[in-house]
Amino acid sequence: MGSIVKDKAIGSEISPSLMSPFSCRDKAQTGKPEESSKLLSTQEVIDVSPGYKLIRNREQISVTLGDEMFNRKKHTELDVLNKIKFSRTDIISDLEEQISELTAIIEQMNRDHQSAQKLLSNEMDLRCTEMKQKFENEIRDLKKAHKEELEKLESSYKDMLKVEKAAAQEKLEEMSKEYKYLKNMFHMYQDSIYDEMEDKWSKRKAEWEKDEKLEREKILLQQKHRITKKFELESEEEKKKMNESFSAVFENFNREKEELIKQHDEDVLQIQELKKSKEILEAELRAQTIVLETLNTNLYHCQLELQREKTILGNLEKLFQTKLAETEEKYKYTIQTLTEENTCLRQQIATKSEEMSEERSEKSAFTIPYVHEPDSA
Repeated sequence: MGSIVKDKAIGSEISPSLMSPFSCRDKAQTGKPEESSKLLSTQEVIDVSPGYKLIRNREQISVTLGDEMFNRKKHTELDVLNKIKFSRTDIISDLEEQISELTAIIEQMNRDHQSAQKLLSNEMDLRCTEMKQKFENEIRDLKKAHKEELEKLESSYKDMLKVEKAAAQEKLEEMSKEYKYLKNMFHMYQDSIYDEMEDKWSKRKAEWEKDEKLEREKILLQQKHRITKKFELESEEEKKKMNESFSAVFENFNREKEELIKQHDEDVLQIQELKKSKEILEAELRAQTIVLETLNTNLYHCQLELQREKTILGNLEKLFQTKLAETEEKYKYTIQTLTEENTCLRQQIATKSEEMSEERSEKSAFTIPYVHEPDSA
């Protein structure tokens, strides 16, 4: 009976930590019947033995040790006699079977959790590497396209500058030719009227040459200014066109760059979310490993308690055997001493009886002549 009380104490130590899911389930049943039905549908109830119920689901394992396992109701005297006769070895073997079943279930859950953790980590690594490779490929393609566009723009701008330079050179050559032609025509006109106007213009020749020179320089300057202004206007228009094309290209490039940056930010956020989900899964796995460790520690304590009870039982059996041997020796010694004393007493009684018989015979011998003396007188 003492061992049954100790086993009940062990069950009471284990049951509070394992009965917590049932309290939550009772609250869920009183508050929300739909959620309780879902929980019951996902749970698996196993009746291992009377008073020992095992409930497991995907998240945890719950064990219920009832009073039926330790002290059943005492209805009849036969139940009392059966409880008294219920051997300790049967309880130990039953507990060992239950512990072996629990260890098998815990090992299976450990293997399932380890495989799930490996699958999740491998999937996360594959997803991260795929997204990283995709992002690097897109960046590489964009850099290549941008480089090609810049090379095309530079080549087109160089070609346009060459064309403009050639056109300006041609215009300058044409104007120099016109200037030479006009100069030749002027000299021819001057030569033709020189004879007629020599006398008339001899006095004013110096002034006219001076004025002509000034006028020529003025005309040349005007032509030069007009040509340069025209060239500047054309170059400004070309620059505006080039700037507009460059601005359009840069706007497109900036727009694409912003889109890529947004996509990169979205990818970074997605990676962060995946990391958070990974951390949540790792936290859940750590919590489950903690639960498994607590179960393992409880199992280890139960095994230690069983081992201690076994050793105590063995020591008690040895002590009982030694006490029994001592009592047998003691009884044998007392019986031997009593038999020896009995024989001694018998011998003493025999000697006493012999002595008494001799004394009686002597007394009887002395008393007879004493009686006959008065008769003779």
